[in-house]
Amino acid sequence: MSIGATRVEGAAVPGYVYGQAPRNVYWEMTRACDLACRHCRADAQPERDPGELTTAEGKALMADVKAMGSMLILTGGDPMKRTDLFELITHGRDLHLPIAVTPSTTPTLTREAVERFATLGISAMGVSLDGPTPAVHDRFRNVDGTFDNSMRALGWARELSVPVQINTTVTQQTLPHLRELYTLLRAEAAPPVRRWSLFVLIPVGRGLELGAPTAAQIEQLFAWVYETARDAPFHMGTVEAPHYRRYWVQRKLAEGATMAEIERLAPRMGFGIRDGNGVVFVSHRGDVYPAGFLPHPHLGNVRNTPLSRLYRESPELKVLRDADAFHGPCGSCDHRFACGGSRARAHAMTGDHLGSDPLCSLVA
Repeated sequence: MSIGATRVEGAAVPGYVYGQAPRNVYWEMTRACDLACRHCRADAQPERDPGELTTAEGKALMADVKAMGSMLILTGGDPMKRTDLFELITHGRDLHLPIAVTPSTTPTLTREAVERFATLGISAMGVSLDGPTPAVHDRFRNVDGTFDNSMRALGWARELSVPVQINTTVTQQTLPHLRELYTLLRAEAAPPVRRWSLFVLIPVGRGLELGAPTAAQIEQLFAWVYETARDAPFHMGTVEAPHYRRYWVQRKLAEGATMAEIERLAPRMGFGIRDGNGVVFVSHRGDVYPAGFLPHPHLGNVRNTPLSRLYRESPELKVLRDADAFHGPCGSCDHRFACGGSRARAHAMTGDHLGSDPLCSLVA
């Protein structure tokens, strides 16, 4: 890991460059899923693809991720649809590989499954909640009963001491319900949550049919997150909205924080992490991309080349990690190394993965 920096009011704002190893590797184990979520990036299907990575290939990937020192996030589709899921998790944990799992909240996620997650010592179980009530959440997920399934899974996680990350997709439809959802998550009766991740919509897959928030609405969201996070009993963070770091720096400076204090907190705030820099994605067929929401450029396939080599040597990723190479306002912004904008959103909305993020107020 090296440091790139931009200048803000005469001082350096760090943005870490993850050239040798990502912090997080996302493996889309399968595209099979019994839900029909309105935002689904993978356009998931009911049945598994026969071309998925095999168990042996999955174990080889795990060994490579462990050698890089990264965390592995098992995602989909629904990882529970893989009959070898627990064999693979057991193998990874035997390697002392940190593993998080994001199962779909369907009847496939049983108390027994959560108990096995606890026994194996996973780092976190991701649970999706896109609204504070069945009316909001189930409409978004397109299957009745998913809200109740999610709350039941959270109850099991609390009972079995499994760390939880709540994942919420921020769209025009879900944005008005975030405050009520926060109240639900922090309520005394709710299971303890380690992290609440707010995924700002990238219009890809089924998500093309949804309304993304405007740049002005995102700025208002940032203000609410900043204020709410002060007293939240869990960490609050944004995903595919790295410009929150720009907002955070501006607020801290306005409050009188020194650059030394900002730099000390930079790693916790994920300064520099974005698609292809600190994050990499492996599809169900082994294809490697900068991120799940950024299917461009195609970097290779782990069946032919180890992920570590693709990540370290890809010329395309080296460009993605150089914020000076970005086009438009993102390429000249004072916060480009700490933030850099969402490369996935730039690609989805402008066709240029090096372009500027249209949902940043400094760009719009």
